[in-house]
Amino acid sequence: MNWLTKQEQFIICIVIGLLVTGLAVKYYRAAHPDATSRQPVKL
Repeated sequence: MNWLTKQEQFIICIVIGLLVTGLAVKYYRAAHPDATSRQPVKL
């Protein structure tokens, strides 16, 4: 039995995908702080 239409299922999949991507980026940045906190080199 389908409770949701195809369009609603698609939107829910997109939202879940965005949440997973956001969490992956959050944990990647937490594990690799050097990549985002580089200071410019003074000449």
